[in-house]
Amino acid sequence: MHPSYKLSVVIPAYNEEEAIASIIERTLVSRDSIVETSPVSSVEIIVVSDGSWDRTAEIASQYENITLISYEKNRGYGAAIKTGFENATGDILGFLDADGTCDPEFFAQLCKILIEGDADIAIGSRMHPESQMPRLRRLGNWLFAKIINFFGNTQITDSASGMRVIKRDSLEKIYPLPDGLHFTPAMSTRAVLDRNLKIVETPMPYKERTGRSKLSVVKDGMKFLKVIFDIALTHRPFKLFGAIGILFLVIALLYGIQPTIYYINNRQIAEYMIYRFISILTLTLAGINLIALGVLSDYIVSLIHNYDPWHGTRLGKFSERFIFSKIPYISALFFVSGILLNVRTIYQYVTSGHIYLHWIYVLTGALLVLAGIELAALSVLRRIVLLLKEKLDFGRK
Repeated sequence: MHPSYKLSVVIPAYNEEEAIASIIERTLVSRDSIVETSPVSSVEIIVVSDGSWDRTAEIASQYENITLISYEKNRGYGAAIKTGFENATGDILGFLDADGTCDPEFFAQLCKILIEGDADIAIGSRMHPESQMPRLRRLGNWLFAKIINFFGNTQITDSASGMRVIKRDSLEKIYPLPDGLHFTPAMSTRAVLDRNLKIVETPMPYKERTGRSKLSVVKDGMKFLKVIFDIALTHRPFKLFGAIGILFLVIALLYGIQPTIYYINNRQIAEYMIYRFISILTLTLAGINLIALGVLSDYIVSLIHNYDPWHGTRLGKFSERFIFSKIPYISALFFVSGILLNVRTIYQYVTSGHIYLHWIYVLTGALLVLAGIELAALSVLRRIVLLLKEKLDFGRK
């Protein structure tokens, strides 16, 4: 006999007098279908009137088979959902928007893939050809999903879907979450980046909403981006810093091709190229700095989340064995090379107060010395973090 689950459906509503009756009735009607076609044995419905000043709460109060929670002050979309969760009694917690865009019967499919996929969260995706989502919002959701997928290992298509289900046991791993409309992209980001959470997704029907949308494309879009980056930086910081750092190094390498070709052909460096070499030096040091920052940030984050900072991947193991362990030697090689390259330069300056050698020696030497110092600092700080992790791991035993 298969286990059965109780589904709690939370409907957050803020000034939805035009749509609230319809969505409540559709959800009540869908209960039998959900029970018949999914692992769910019973469904409870909780409507949260989030400080509505229209007739939303009044209309909802006319339905006896629901639980109505109403408060005077608007707290936010996410706060309303969390309030509903706090008052829910189900094993599976779900929510859908009150605007009529989502079909309550689709909870059956979401609960089915949640249980069969042994997942923590199941999302209904609006990003498909039949969806009636406005083009601008579709573009925004596509962008947010791409950013989240860049940081994570799971591929999702709809980061801000307003219809999803969550196992109650998984809720603690997903929190904390914000109170505003950025509640859903925050949940998606956390689920994608946390390797202890599993998220599944399936296309769902989506229609034009009833009434006016509360979403501000620009204002809320910026909040969406902020919360995505905030969560990403507390889980996979190297993905961001490392990517930018590598980009800087690639630009520096490409920027150096022309002077290299010129030197091969003429056996000299032209004076006008000094600005190009200063740019190369700046980009190279910035790239090394950002990569080092990303590496250290990943190690620091691992102290909080208690996992291998390089996630046990082949690349991580290779980096630990052949790169990180060799950093002290690489930093020393860079530093010494920079000094040796400028022995004559230093001697000239000390003895005469002038430098007669070409400026390329000074710039290249400065680059090597500074890179050596940065790598040495990275090695020391990494060692400090590893020692702290060792101590914390011992305390957790």
